[in-house]
Amino acid sequence: MSMIDRYRKKGGFQQLLNLIETTGKDKQEKFLKIIADESPIWESEIRKRLLTIDKILSWAPEYLAEIFPRIQAIQLAMLVGGLPTEKSEAFMKVMTFKEKRAIETLLKEKMPTPGETSAGVMKLYSEIRKMESEGSLKFDKFAPDMTVSEDIEDRLGKGISSSGAAATHKEIAVAHLTAVAATSPAAAGTSPQAAEEINTLRRKLVQMNQELQKLNHENSMMKEKLDQIKKIA
Repeated sequence: MSMIDRYRKKGGFQQLLNLIETTGKDKQEKFLKIIADESPIWESEIRKRLLTIDKILSWAPEYLAEIFPRIQAIQLAMLVGGLPTEKSEAFMKVMTFKEKRAIETLLKEKMPTPGETSAGVMKLYSEIRKMESEGSLKFDKFAPDMTVSEDIEDRLGKGISSSGAAATHKEIAVAHLTAVAATSPAAAGTSPQAAEEINTLRRKLVQMNQELQKLNHENSMMKEKLDQIKKIA
């Protein structure tokens, strides 16, 4: 049995996504390589929906403001304190004065270890997924490419991408490259200025991809309405 065979059932895509999301970076890439060898379209669709710090920072501040209050200050401090300066500052900018002050106080007392930062990131991811399952955080409003349709397993089994069209090799390759760019850190040894430029470009790429997915979704909705009007006429 291949790795993805056990996840082809309804709800399996979300289970596999959550599994990969909560593993370490090295293991995560190994999982994705195995999946890519078995089914490139599964791998590209999973990468598209994987939570990353860069993706989260590309969301509008009002959505982040809904997430932060659900996470304990110490966990937020361990997360923020272990991130690169530009990302740490980006998180702090969207926090309330009270949240920011609590984190600054905690970081004066203790700087996080890599393990504590990783635990803070996992807590952030799990809280976002919990809010998604509860319906209190709706990706279709601000990040439509992150949504998981109920019939996604059937669609992927037929080679149909999330846009609703049969995925070509070119489309899969573009989706793969876009997702990799959004999830990969800047190369070691890159200067701070170059790394910042790279991260800025990656955030823009994620935002452009989100806008494209939103337009595709709106186009699909308009087509359905037009078909209904034609039937009535």
